[in-house]
Amino acid sequence: MMHWIDQFLASYGLIVVYLGVIIEGDSILLAAGFLAHQGILDPFGVFLAAFAGSLTGDQVLYYIGRYARDSRFVKRQTARPAFTRVLDLIKRHRVLFILSFRFIYGVRTISPIAIGIAGVPPLLYTVLNVIAAAAWAALITTIGYVFGHLIEQYSGRLHGFEHKLLIALAIGAVSLVVLHFGREAVLRRQDRSAALKD
Repeated sequence: MMHWIDQFLASYGLIVVYLGVIIEGDSILLAAGFLAHQGILDPFGVFLAAFAGSLTGDQVLYYIGRYARDSRFVKRQTARPAFTRVLDLIKRHRVLFILSFRFIYGVRTISPIAIGIAGVPPLLYTVLNVIAAAAWAALITTIGYVFGHLIEQYSGRLHGFEHKLLIALAIGAVSLVVLHFGREAVLRRQDRSAALKD
């Protein structure tokens, strides 16, 4: 079983990173960065796959916001308490916001949609999105890679593919749980703020 997974990751690991980044983001890339440190995935390949996945996902959401603002999906996103605040930030600091929204937890999905609705020109958004996606992919990949180095520094060199894979899965799972509860906390705070304003 582990041999099959090893072969699968060797052949399709970067595709998994690409699709995983589109669907989830940080936790997938942290685990991939760790696997890159362990020699299971190519570090530069992980960066490129993450860059491409992040760019693809946010370009698609931007165009959905720009051209399908009446869709049920977009209306559900615009109903979120943070949406009005995000639109205000785009109007006041659009360049800075486009460069930084990936690093602002709780607004990752709604931001590209809001940018599209706000009428930011496609060329400007694409150029800034390329820069931001590259910076995000490099940072998160590096964090996962460094985490692998720290694990080896304190527990010794890891042996066996199964141990490396289990640790990578644990990193992804723990970061996913932490990010989920962080997102829930942000949403609760946004709901309280909206209620106070009403």
